[in-house]
Amino acid sequence: MKDILLDENGDLLIVDGDLVIGDAKQQSVETLILANKGEFKEFPLVGFGAINYVKSDVSEVEFKRDLKVQLEYIGFKNPEIDLSEGFENLKIKIQ
Repeated sequence: MKDILLDENGDLLIVDGDLVIGDAKQQSVETLILANKGEFKEFPLVGFGAINYVKSDVSEVEFKRDLKVQLEYIGFKNPEIDLSEGFENLKIKIQ
């Protein structure tokens, strides 16, 4: 998946006055996790909203299910979500 890349602050990555295009899989996952539903106006159901899970008592199963559904919305089929080291050390393997 190629796209315009963002820097560590979420701004467009510009090198020598040009936008940088590259593999954006990781960037897409990070953006999805941080975004809330409704932030992408053309896709109102997309957005995991990790902030909403921070102080909730959601189960691991529900968390994984919700995240998997969101990852599939943006095109990642059968993502592997690993919470064996807790929510703080979330690992996602995408194809």
